[in-house]
Amino acid sequence: MRYFLLMTVASWLFLPQVLAEEPAAPKDESIAIDTETNEKIQEPSKILTIETTENHVAVSNESHTLIAAMIGAYQNSLNLQQKRHTVLAIHEQYVQATAGWRPNITLGGSITGNARNVSGNSKDGDGPSTGTSGSSANTREGNLQLTQNLFNGGATTADISKAEQNARSAWAGLNSEEQNVLFSAVKAFLDLLSQYSEVELYKANKIALQKSYEAAVEKRNIGEETQTQVANAEAKLAEAEAQLLTAEAKLEGLKAAYTQVTGLQPAAQMQKPEPLLNLLPADLKSAVQMAKDQHPDVIAAQFDHLAAQSETQRIGGGLLPSVNVSATSSRNESRSSTSTVLSDRDYRSKDYYTDNRVMLEIKVPLYEGGSVRSQKRQAHETAVSKRVAIETARTQVIQAAIQAWQNFQAAKNNIENYQKQVRASQVSLEGTQQEMMVGTKILLDVLNAQAALLEAQLKLVQAEQAYALESFRLMAAVGLLNARHLKLQVDYFNPESHYQITSGKF
Repeated sequence: MRYFLLMTVASWLFLPQVLAEEPAAPKDESIAIDTETNEKIQEPSKILTIETTENHVAVSNESHTLIAAMIGAYQNSLNLQQKRHTVLAIHEQYVQATAGWRPNITLGGSITGNARNVSGNSKDGDGPSTGTSGSSANTREGNLQLTQNLFNGGATTADISKAEQNARSAWAGLNSEEQNVLFSAVKAFLDLLSQYSEVELYKANKIALQKSYEAAVEKRNIGEETQTQVANAEAKLAEAEAQLLTAEAKLEGLKAAYTQVTGLQPAAQMQKPEPLLNLLPADLKSAVQMAKDQHPDVIAAQFDHLAAQSETQRIGGGLLPSVNVSATSSRNESRSSTSTVLSDRDYRSKDYYTDNRVMLEIKVPLYEGGSVRSQKRQAHETAVSKRVAIETARTQVIQAAIQAWQNFQAAKNNIENYQKQVRASQVSLEGTQQEMMVGTKILLDVLNAQAALLEAQLKLVQAEQAYALESFRLMAAVGLLNARHLKLQVDYFNPESHYQITSGKF
């Protein structure tokens, strides 16, 4: 029964009991908005606006779960942090756009000093005279100006709409990045978990071949085995040692990759994941519909299209009249003095005046050289290209959803097939050993049966890894691989909350 351990090592990795469970369709939370074609798309805020919690999963150094790996990636991913700050920066576009409806107020002032001295000869009355005169003047001026736009062809309204759509597109992009980060964590965890299993299989294989080699040497020494068979056993043992070294080297590389993705150090044990089939779509039709309605790439493309339409309207505002009202109040103080050496009098003066002015300005563009019209046509074509991009994104996510569903089903069926192969290979190995004992088989036949069992066990490990991985790939393909849907116990990043706070700033 020493080979029975080889069979059982491959089967502990994932959850064979989940094969009998049936997935349930998640609740559709999409919200309809109007577009040119009156299509329904999901409001990004419904995807990304989620409650915050102070609960955290304590990650032990002894063992890691798949949930802990995803939590680590969500909290430690630099790519996700960078994307979050990019979204926060985009929120400021709304404040800048709404500034078009607010007044511009400026306060200015100036102080001017001037001094003049005049000297020379001048003739006054009966004879020449010599004199010197001097003058000085100081001026102080202050002004307050207020300018308010009343109408600019709808450019401000369009700019505000564009800022809103850009923010929502950024939220969808953030959700897409979150999916990528979480899926990378899942893959890193499952790769490491399966590699642990493969290393154990290679170790068990090496032990079995070591015993076969030692037994062959003993039989050769007493004349019951040939040198050729001993050489075959030695060659298989050397191959097993090389396979083990390669697997261990790969394991170290996967540990480094796991740390890079999750920010966690690999644990001594990796716990097998719990079933999450209740978070997956029930059938292929549901998967395709969910991908079309709520995949973040589709949502981002839709809001990009709306933003491009708003940009066209903003540029078109440059062809319409603009109306501004301005009010200016200025205060001026002037002081001057004049004196001469021939006079003991010093002439001084002080003047004040206040100027208040209100002006209504109307500008009607007649011809701007064709530049604005060209920009409007360019923006229109860009909007059309963004509309096509929606269909492109939809096609891509549908294809990805179909492929993910098929891969998931195939991986599910492969587990059962490879389990049968492992059982059959185990029976074949035990039978070959019995036949070798009665002389109908030779040692090489046993070694080949041992290799076939190892291959079947490795395929079973890979199939179980693929089954778990494809379930999360399917979840990502329909737009559900996010912290909220998975109910991860983290402080969820809420971009809409920051947007509401930022939009009210002046």
